[in-house]
Amino acid sequence: MKRKPFLACMNCRFLVPRRPEVTRCPRCGSTDLTENWEGMIILIKTDSELVGKVEYLKEPGRYAVEVGRE
Repeated sequence: MKRKPFLACMNCRFLVPRRPEVTRCPRCGSTDLTENWEGMIILIKTDSELVGKVEYLKEPGRYAVEVGRE
């Protein structure tokens, strides 16, 4: 199985690039990162109607749709 290029933060679902020097989420500071995630939302504008309906979409960036424990 191919390795995913991103790790998902278990706290805020933000997707961070998979690199050895990345040990915490730049969005919330959590060190709880996982490769066990599915789907991706890329948020460019925060004034979208969708942003109000999905609580974890607060700032532009890449987010995982589903995040699970390993």
